[in-house]
Amino acid sequence: MKYSIKAFLIYAAAMAVTVLLNEFSEVEFSAVHISFLGLFMFGSSSLVHYATLKASEENPRRFPTYFMAITGLKMAVYIVFLGVYVFIFRDTAIPVVIAFLVFYVIYTVMEVLSALSTLKSNN
Repeated sequence: MKYSIKAFLIYAAAMAVTVLLNEFSEVEFSAVHISFLGLFMFGSSSLVHYATLKASEENPRRFPTYFMAITGLKMAVYIVFLGVYVFIFRDTAIPVVIAFLVFYVIYTVMEVLSALSTLKSNN
């Protein structure tokens, strides 16, 4: 299955969990903010994955360097994005930061596994 389809399925499942938590939990989640965060993570993760695969096609020996550079740049952009969000929306920051961390871990694990399987299939 393509990476973007898997990533979208994760986004859809996360939105379903958010709606269910809002419906059946006493804790109030900002579903709008979490859905935009999910779209941001889905889009950036898909874009980074595409860039990583293109870099590995050009020069497979430099793939680790490209992967680390792209991942470091992605992390810096995420930190800036999260910092701006927390500064602007202080009242909903904690649930969104938790959702961000969950999305980050899931998408990073999925990205690494996909990159490894692609590299193994190319060799």
